[in-house]
Amino acid sequence: MTDRPLTSRYLSELSRRVLIYDGAMGTNIQRHHLTADDFGGKSYEGCNDYLVLTRPDVIQGIHESFLAVGCDVVETCTFQSTPRRLAEWGLGDKVHELNVRAAQLARAACDKFSTPTHPRFVAGSIGPSGMLPSSDDPTLSAITFGELSDNFYQQAKALVEGGVDVLLIETSQDILEVKAAVAGIERLFAELGRRVPLQTQVTLDVSGRMLLGTDIASAMTTLEALGVDVIGLNCSTGPEHMREPIRYLAEHAARPVSCIPNAGLPLNTGTGDAVYPLEPEPLAKALAEFVRDFGVRIVGGCCGTTPEHLRAVVGAVRGSGLGTRDSGTASGVRAPAPRAVPSPEPRAPSPAPSTADPCTSRTCTCACPTAAPDDRR
Repeated sequence: MTDRPLTSRYLSELSRRVLIYDGAMGTNIQRHHLTADDFGGKSYEGCNDYLVLTRPDVIQGIHESFLAVGCDVVETCTFQSTPRRLAEWGLGDKVHELNVRAAQLARAACDKFSTPTHPRFVAGSIGPSGMLPSSDDPTLSAITFGELSDNFYQQAKALVEGGVDVLLIETSQDILEVKAAVAGIERLFAELGRRVPLQTQVTLDVSGRMLLGTDIASAMTTLEALGVDVIGLNCSTGPEHMREPIRYLAEHAARPVSCIPNAGLPLNTGTGDAVYPLEPEPLAKALAEFVRDFGVRIVGGCCGTTPEHLRAVVGAVRGSGLGTRDSGTASGVRAPAPRAVPSPEPRAPSPAPSTADPCTSRTCTCACPTAAPDDRR
């Protein structure tokens, strides 16, 4: 394992203040009401990541809309851009070009807003491969550790070439896949002779477990052993279902903690639209509490969140004087009176995950199990 990036500007800023991430790329793409032609043809419609090549103006505009309301970090539009996921769209030959271009677009947006006293950062978004190597399902587990690792290596290599400040493994549902992703990225760091910060976020369901049953204590132990720089949660639920797992991480993790929830649990309206019900102010209030009470160092928004949500989060965190090194528990000091993590709710064994769409929504932007595969993130 290569040495930690002690000179990283990203980690330096994180040690000084709370960093605020952007909101949902997919949600905000949908607000543009794009057509199949915008995606490069009917066969690519719904492949949001391809828009970095076919409509880069839309993607850069979304980045800038979040920076304009005060966000510190924007994620590249590359959630589906591993070789395996792009191959599903017939875009397997675009892995390098797409990831490099996505990083460059985000970098250009950040450079327009960065100042010496308020730098802005690019996070290279690396989503799940679509496989579940720990599963007993013969289809979803039909991939080797080495194949998974190489997928993440290729994506990370292009993102770093494009200029990202941090690599973000996010919405992770299978801890074995996380291990493969980190292995691939560590291989890249060894080749480069340097590393960039590595942030890893898992997804928990309402019972407090990852899709295949891993609880937050086990996930934290694994991630810390892998040597990642930031540990956190994102997607799947709103902040209330994350409260106790985030409390546990804040009290026990030796790494900075991130929390990037959805705007609540998605509601299917019966019209094909997924509605995320949490309004900006309640989201901002919850995340400000996580910063103040638990010492969370990174907050932001996942599915259903817009610039309006993040404007409220920026106001709640910064407007209240939270998130700097001299603001109480938000300075990184753990919250008082540590408590053992509550046992996740027991649940009956579930059948092996299916490749069939479990969600009827065609506008769901989530990457959790309720989302349609081509609408995630």
